[in-house]
Amino acid sequence: MSAGGKGQTVCDRLGEHLEILGLRAVLLAYWGTTSVLTRRSGKPQADRGESVRPKP
Repeated sequence: MSAGGKGQTVCDRLGEHLEILGLRAVLLAYWGTTSVLTRRSGKPQADRGESVRPKP
């Protein structure tokens, strides 16, 4: 029989919470890594006064 009476033990529920927390940590690390890499490898932007068309 389960301790909670709902089909899950305390350990099962704790394991699910840790799994969700781990998934959030992985997603946050992935987002942070891609954000940093995008910023570092991005193309330099032209100044506002600089023309993007080639001069004849």
